[in-house]
Amino acid sequence: MKNSFKNVLALNLPFIASQIVKSVLKSVDNSDSDDFNSLYKWCDIRDAFRKAKQTRKPIFLLIHNSWCPACRKLKNKFTKSLRIIDLSKNFIMVKVNNKEDIVNNRKKFYPDGKYIPRILFYAPDGILIKEAYNKSLDTDSNNRYYYNTAAQIIDTMNFVLKLISEEESPEEYREENNDQKFPEPIVA
Repeated sequence: MKNSFKNVLALNLPFIASQIVKSVLKSVDNSDSDDFNSLYKWCDIRDAFRKAKQTRKPIFLLIHNSWCPACRKLKNKFTKSLRIIDLSKNFIMVKVNNKEDIVNNRKKFYPDGKYIPRILFYAPDGILIKEAYNKSLDTDSNNRYYYNTAAQIIDTMNFVLKLISEEESPEEYREENNDQKFPEPIVA
């Protein structure tokens, strides 16, 4: 009887260990997601533009999907960056699933494509700030609102805050004057 119990235990030990590892990994995954949700004051997209006008804060719009590996990596960068957390207090922070009709049916939410994740910035008056894109040298010119690193996001956030502080709604960023062309990145 002792031997049969040992044999059953020995055969099931790898299965039990794999279940424990899966459980631990799942709890770590959920805690990252919880951190991502709790570290930022997220606003519903339906209220964001009204709130931006009231508070005179620019909008930070993250468009993502839960199944997207690149989106998961980006969320991880968000939860580890104290600087992004700090800068986020100066923005109306919005995250929206790419499946939502409000995002898919309006051109202002996909200025250069419907790829994910993408981060867009809007002036307090709701106008897309087209010059607020990833200006790093390794950026794909067809996906300018895609970010690989926290530093790239921080640079764009600082750019937007400087722009808004200089002129709250400069004429060159108004939709009626925007011609959908993007300026070339500044190479330092």
